Amino acid sequence: MWKGYYGKEPFDLRLTILRMLYKLPLIVIVTLLGTVIFGGGYYVKNTILRGERLYRATSVYHVEYAVEDPKDVATIYVNETSWNTYMQSQMFLDAVQGCLAQAGAGHMSDQEVAGTMQASVESDLRMLSTSITSDSPEKSVEIAQAVEAALTGELANELSEINYITVVDPGDTGEEVLPDMRVGRAFGLSALLSGFFVIVILLLKEIGDDAIWLPDSIWKRYGVRTVGTVESRELAENVTYFFAKAARIAVCEVQEGIDSEKVLQKLREACPEVVSDEWFAVESPLQDPKVARQLREAEGVLLAVKAGCHGGRKLERVLEYLKQQDCPVTAAILWEADERLLRRYYFCSIPTERIG
Repeated sequence: MWKGYYGKEPFDLRLTILRMLYKLPLIVIVTLLGTVIFGGGYYVKNTILRGERLYRATSVYHVEYAVEDPKDVATIYVNETSWNTYMQSQMFLDAVQGCLAQAGAGHMSDQEVAGTMQASVESDLRMLSTSITSDSPEKSVEIAQAVEAALTGELANELSEINYITVVDPGDTGEEVLPDMRVGRAFGLSALLSGFFVIVILLLKEIGDDAIWLPDSIWKRYGVRTVGTVESRELAENVTYFFAKAARIAVCEVQEGIDSEKVLQKLREACPEVVSDEWFAVESPLQDPKVARQLREAEGVLLAVKAGCHGGRKLERVLEYLKQQDCPVTAAILWEADERLLRRYYFCSIPTERIG
């Protein structure tokens, strides 16, 4: 049984970088597309589709705790969670509803009033803030004033930890709540994530693909010697070395889309002193398994392997079949190779500019 080495060859960082540079236009296009879709979606969601407008009235209070030394405030202060719990209690809601009734405000349910209120504690533990958010500035101001009255009156009297509460900055204006419009950051993050994911996907595809881009890959993966490519400098010397002692040589295509007759014609033009009239071309065993009979009659077999994606598995199948049919393969030639890629891989440094 033929034994291959696919997947066991070392990771070729240089080839991977070159291949990624070749795909740089695709990376840029996908990154821009992701930026437009996700960044634009964020902008549309927070502007055109943001829903009803909300208005907020904010009040600031000073809380005087029942302590002799101001240093002791940290030991007994009422935290933010406790303030919000107090403000959602029925006792506090009843006090707010009473203040609203005295002010002549329209009727609102306890649930509606409770849904508008939010308390927060500033860096100074004695500074308390309340935010009232509703669908109109007038309503927000009415509820804010009722909350101020309830906090400074009934609630302050009910809590033994507090001496009194005073309003420092009343919530007498309802300002529109603007959405968090960090458009620049949204577009920047969209571009970063889109570029990252497309690079990762392309890298995974490159690593997992059975593509053959270099003549050397045929030797490393499949143990078959290569004469190079049609335009390689060493082609004539390799053909002479591998086939000089044989006359009747079969040129066998591996994948569909290769014309073995054309390959043979190119070899005759490149190596006229070695490629004689006795050389002949045959189809791929994947198309016509009967060609194995012709290959057994030949003194040597040259496989024409097409460069590019999805070629490795077919080469593996051909080698397995020919091994079972007792058709020894002498060498292979990489057909339609990217000569520009080969030159940059073997002879040039990796360019930093885009490879067009």
